[in-house]
Amino acid sequence: MLRGRNTRAKNREAFTLFELCIAIFIGVMILLAAVPSIQGVIEDQRAKKLFNQFDDLAREASSRAVTEKRAYVIEWDEDGSGVTLHPEKPGPNDQPQPGDHMDFGERLAPDLILPAAMTKDPPPVWTFWPTATCEPAKVICHVPAAPWTATYDPLTEQAVFTSP
Repeated sequence: MLRGRNTRAKNREAFTLFELCIAIFIGVMILLAAVPSIQGVIEDQRAKKLFNQFDDLAREASSRAVTEKRAYVIEWDEDGSGVTLHPEKPGPNDQPQPGDHMDFGERLAPDLILPAAMTKDPPPVWTFWPTATCEPAKVICHVPAAPWTATYDPLTEQAVFTSP
């Protein structure tokens, strides 16, 4: 009787083909469930990176406006591919600096909404004044891999970032 148990135990030392197939199936199901959430995290990181670059440009505009005591603007390129930081009224000694332009790619620059604008279709120019304030603005980025929206408070120049 003891000998029969040892024989069955020796035959049972490995997994059966059916058990291996079930384990692989469960692993594949877990992997398929995880991929969409991983893609969402990657897209959120891309959106946050793109937003941070834009927000750095906005902070630079504010900093220069206060430091130089003159208005700075972020102006949208005519072809819709990017934005450029420059003084509202350029002086004779103004030279473009590295980082003054941000390229979003072919016609993918974010939309600028100026809720306090006095005209119906204002030009795509966002102003930062030497008083450490900016024109209230909502910036909507439509880059497919990294969409985001930022609403900037005019008094604090701080953005509320959202990513769909």
